[in-house]
Amino acid sequence: DLHRALGGLTPEERRFQPAPDSHHIDFTVWHMARVEDDWVQRFARKTDSVWTSEGWPDRLGLPEKGSGYGYTKEQVADLPPFDMDNLMSYYDSVRRETLRYLDGLSDEGLDAYPHPERRPDYNVGRMFSHVIVEEAQHVGQVAYLRGLQRGLDK
Repeated sequence: DLHRALGGLTPEERRFQPAPDSHHIDFTVWHMARVEDDWVQRFARKTDSVWTSEGWPDRLGLPEKGSGYGYTKEQVADLPPFDMDNLMSYYDSVRRETLRYLDGLSDEGLDAYPHPERRPDYNVGRMFSHVIVEEAQHVGQVAYLRGLQRGLDK
């Protein structure tokens, strides 16, 4: 769905913000990839993120730290431009690692609490529920921003 929502958009369309306090598509997609990467790699697996282990900040010219969570409207507007195909290569790498982790996950693994000191209410199963809902909402936002600019099914 994300690939379909992004298909054919120009860089200008991807940076469209319907209001100064809203996100643009580039920010949303970058945030989606970073969130999945951090939750799965850093939280659940307790490893380095794909972002850092594969050198994506330098490859994309984007900030090394942060995922967009809590960003101000200025930080959203000032996110450096990047090549969406390169960002989607990062996202695809994140998804491969997510699926690799899921393929090896047992029922007991879903019940594990990787960081009880920081997130005592978050086991791996709840983390995946959170990620699935968040990613779906953001894909809807991307499709909506596309529709605002192009109309239905365009």
